[in-house]
This record gives sequence, C-alpha cells and structure tokens, in this order.
Amino acid sequence: MQNVISSKKVKMIALTLSCSFLLTVVAPALNVNAEENVSDLNAVTEVEQLNVDASQAISEIDNVGVEEVTDDNVQATPSLLRASAFKNKTYSYKRGGFAAYCKDFINYRYNGTTVAENSKWQEAQYIFPNIIRKAGITNYANGTGYKDYRGTKTYKIGSPSPWGDVSFAEFDRSDYYRVKSNGSGYLK
Repeated sequence: MQNVISSKKVKMIALTLSCSFLLTVVAPALNVNAEENVSDLNAVTEVEQLNVDASQAISEIDNVGVEEVTDDNVQATPSLLRASAFKNKTYSYKRGGFAAYCKDFINYRYNGTTVAENSKWQEAQYIFPNIIRKAGITNYANGTGYKDYRGTKTYKIGSPSPWGDVSFAEFDRSDYYRVKSNGSGYLK
C-alpha cells in the first residue's frame, strides 16, 4: 500500500512540474507568433503585468505590509453617546503582495480606559503555484488598556491535492499586533 501512495505522490509532483513548465516556457513562446497590432500589444502588456515568479512572490510576502484602521461608528446623537460609551474599530494588516497575501482583521471596542474584542478573522488569496494556509489569530497578552494578538499563516510554493499540499518551499509567518483603549491599533 505504501508503494501505491508514494507512486501517486510522484505522479502528482511530475504533473505539477509539467504544468509549471508549460506555464513558464510554452505559453510565452505562443505569444511570439501572434499578430502585433495595437489591441494585441495592449493585451500582451496586461498579461505580462500578471506574470509573477515564485521568488518575487516570496520577497513580496516579506516586504509588503499594509496597516488599516477603520472606524465603524455611525453618526452619534447626544442620546446615543450617553447610552453607549464604547466605540467600535476594525484593525487590519495585510502581509503579501499581488501573487499571494493574507489579511488579518481585529474588530474591537474601546472607551478610553478599557478595550474589548468583538471578533477576529483572516482572509487569504493566492495565485497558483502559491498557497496560503491561515493558522488563526490568538490573543496572547492582556494589560491595562491594551490587548496583544498574534496572527499566524503558512506560505507554500507548490500545488494543492486531495492527499495534502505538495510543496517545494514552505514557511510560517507570525505578525504581532496591539490594540489600545484609546482606539489605536498597530503592528508591534
């Protein structure tokens, strides 16, 4: 039974390598014989902007990060301000680039002295041969007026399969965040 499983993995790796060979060598050669008029040149330019190799994707993952804090408050009337002293915000951080990225969200409420978590989640998108697996966001420390979070994700270069991911390179990344009772959120 072990020989059957290992031969299936070998076949899957061979299939992955042949597909990546076709995408990198044969597809650009087909564009050489195309007629070159203005509309074709514009289309080729758009396609060339979408081509990204694995090393470029990995460097984008480590170099690109975008922080964003969104206010979720609606127009507050004086009676609503008296009724509720808490305000809501969503902190988000995006690690990655065009070919693969993972975005962490922390929705929290604050009032100037305390901070409380409403919810937290991750979103990920990737283009073949990149794979991103979300490992979750955890609250690892609480203090007076702040909460610390760790968002973990796994980046892989390879191909997903029914028997598990076939990956040539794999690495974990953790980002550390702090949200404070004054409403600020930032990457640590």
